[in-house]
Amino acid sequence: MTSLHIDCRSGAVPAQPVRRRSERGAVLVQVAFAFLGLTAFSAFVVDYGVLWSARRQAQNAADAAATAAAVSLGFVDATNQALARTAALDAAAQNLVWGQPPDITAADITFPACPVGAPGAGTNTCVKVDVFRNQRAGGNPLPTFLGSVVGVTSQGVRATATAEVIYGNSTNCVKPFAIPDKWTELRNNQGPAGWDVTDSFERYVQNGNNRGALLSPADVYVPPTGGAGGNNGSGFDVTANYGLQLTIKDGNPSQSIQPGWYYPVIINPSEGPGGSNYRDNIASCDATVIRAGDQLTMEPGNMIGPTRQGVGDLIALDPNATWSQSANAGRGGISGGCMSAQGNPCALSPRVVAVPVFDPDVWDQGPSNGRSTVTVTRIVGMFVERMQGNDVIGRLMPYPAQPFSGTGGVPGAAFVISIVLVR
Repeated sequence: MTSLHIDCRSGAVPAQPVRRRSERGAVLVQVAFAFLGLTAFSAFVVDYGVLWSARRQAQNAADAAATAAAVSLGFVDATNQALARTAALDAAAQNLVWGQPPDITAADITFPACPVGAPGAGTNTCVKVDVFRNQRAGGNPLPTFLGSVVGVTSQGVRATATAEVIYGNSTNCVKPFAIPDKWTELRNNQGPAGWDVTDSFERYVQNGNNRGALLSPADVYVPPTGGAGGNNGSGFDVTANYGLQLTIKDGNPSQSIQPGWYYPVIINPSEGPGGSNYRDNIASCDATVIRAGDQLTMEPGNMIGPTRQGVGDLIALDPNATWSQSANAGRGGISGGCMSAQGNPCALSPRVVAVPVFDPDVWDQGPSNGRSTVTVTRIVGMFVERMQGNDVIGRLMPYPAQPFSGTGGVPGAAFVISIVLVR
């Protein structure tokens, strides 16, 4: 027989067991939501990082392309936009964007007016390049790595750069021998028809009662005009006369001017005349800025000895540099020397110099004897090849330097050229 025992002290009945719902698997739900959040955040971090890295690379490609196009316009042919486009496309292709060439076509390279804030604002000496890696038609967008989880399968970047060619008519480091600018040869009594290095400038009667009257026919010199709508006049042309070999020889003030005749001039008036200063100015850089329109005082004496010594010192600064007609795809240029040495120890050979050219008409208007100044019309660049006896042999070429009076020169007339990124 079973007995029932009741605790009379409390009157309590024993509690019944309680069934609880299982919480097994709840953490998995939380992990799933956290994983989605982490994936979205990772997609933002990784794919956004790809986007900004590619954006920087695209900007590098745009900068390189715009600079290459401007160099082509400034130093090869100012009128050949097709060649400039080719240079830009080649430069862009060498600057990869996330491991692949950027998306760029010839239509993405334009030649707008220079923007506000540029040194030549409003002029037509700028080139603009747009570089892409995005979803435009036929484009090559950037990939996404984690964005596809949330439905983003591609992304894109675009970069723009504008470069300007600055044509100047002034610079420093000008060498102290002035040569006559090129003229239109109409008398043709020295050589074949047209101007050549054997001609002489003959415009005015130099002797007799009719002294100063115009000859018939008379040679003509037209100086360049700067600024918007400027022209090259009749002088040396940076493209047509590129690589022209001139023999820089001592000029005779009592005779008609010939191409390459030089007159020793004083570059820095504060230093005064003298063979020592003149020689040093040939071999080194004087900070004095020489501009078109300046009048330079001639050194007394012919300065043949100091010229030979100064040019010898200049050539010794880069003795292995030569002019090679096969350089630059047959256009000619500098070969060897410090520009071609391992590590490129110099960006420009010290033998590439700035030389003032003067107005032969102003010179020839009065009696040559006793003339003490020359009027500068422009600065030209020249590669000093060698000394030949007392003569200096050189080649005309652009002079890559910062113009000190802004954009006073014009394409064709200006040998002083600088390339800048303006946007």
